[in-house]
Amino acid sequence: MEIISVKTNRKVELLDITSEVQKKVPSNKSGICILYVPHTTAGIIVNEGADPSVQEDILNVFATFVPEKFSYKHLEGNSPGHVKSSLTGPSITLIVEKGKLVLGTWQRIFFAEYDGPRNRKVYFKFIEGE
Repeated sequence: MEIISVKTNRKVELLDITSEVQKKVPSNKSGICILYVPHTTAGIIVNEGADPSVQEDILNVFATFVPEKFSYKHLEGNSPGHVKSSLTGPSITLIVEKGKLVLGTWQRIFFAEYDGPRNRKVYFKFIEGE
């Protein structure tokens, strides 16, 4: 297992970590790569990376469905982050073919920050296949 360090700059943001993940993939190997975020107010997603307005739209929809002001019981002030991370989830599994991540034409991997700015990490695990 390896660790990808992520430094977020805003309270809520999507950071493209595709290049960092690709660097961890062993050359000419095929299998799967598992990415796991060990934080309760962050997540990981795959979505379009060509048009930044897509990421903005995603975050705006999350803000609408999970408002900052609500009758949350958790007193730390980061309940929206916990709820949003539940929506995106803590992990993804990707196919690797001959040392390359198998992603669609427009797809990128995004670290989803919901309680930043912070120093975060993503666990990377490669499992070699056939």
